[in-house]
Amino acid sequence: MHGDIAQNQREVTMKRFKENKFKVLVATDVASRGLDIPNVDLVIQIEPPKEVETYIHRSGRTARAGASGVCITFYTAKTQFLIEQIESQAGIVLKKIGIPQPEDVIRSSACGILTNLENVKDEVLPMFEKAAKKLIDQEGGNALKAVSKCLAYISGHYKNALENKSLLTGTEKQLTMKMTSTSSSNRLNATSAKALLDRWWAGRMAENIRTIRSIKNNGGAVFDIYDD
Repeated sequence: MHGDIAQNQREVTMKRFKENKFKVLVATDVASRGLDIPNVDLVIQIEPPKEVETYIHRSGRTARAGASGVCITFYTAKTQFLIEQIESQAGIVLKKIGIPQPEDVIRSSACGILTNLENVKDEVLPMFEKAAKKLIDQEGGNALKAVSKCLAYISGHYKNALENKSLLTGTEKQLTMKMTSTSSSNRLNATSAKALLDRWWAGRMAENIRTIRSIKNNGGAVFDIYDD
């Protein structure tokens, strides 16, 4: 939903969203204020806004009338200052989380499957009991393994092992490592950590270090390296 859509079409879209005809509404700031949309439990902002008031209005689409909700805002190193500006001017502290790993996504999809299973009617279950018993027998009576296999198949994540992803950039086949000093007097940042790695690691390994960043207050460094 955006400003170039005719008003009558916007009204139809809003009506269908309120009636739960679809679960996701993609919108510009045209939906950030002046609309009463109950029961929105999640707002996702693809980037932080430049105006703090805009952030408040966008995030305020959830947790209406005393209810609870979640607002997720994506940001990059270039837009991190906007996050800090929102915290400072709005007097709030936002929880920072890294890029979700494949395991996180799969666990989340499994929770979604469980929610959908609540819609299964008891009267259809007898048609699947014979196959369910056969599956449990195939797994040596291990019902937990049998159910886990079913969930893996339903989620679509059942064939290949998961690839590592950088916690810093999300790049596949990279591991993120953390380097800290055991001495409180020896402060460590990205520059000094890279110098130590160049000095003590085998040349081929040191050359394959990718992104490296300092931990706050010179508490160490985090860096990526190929997982092989």
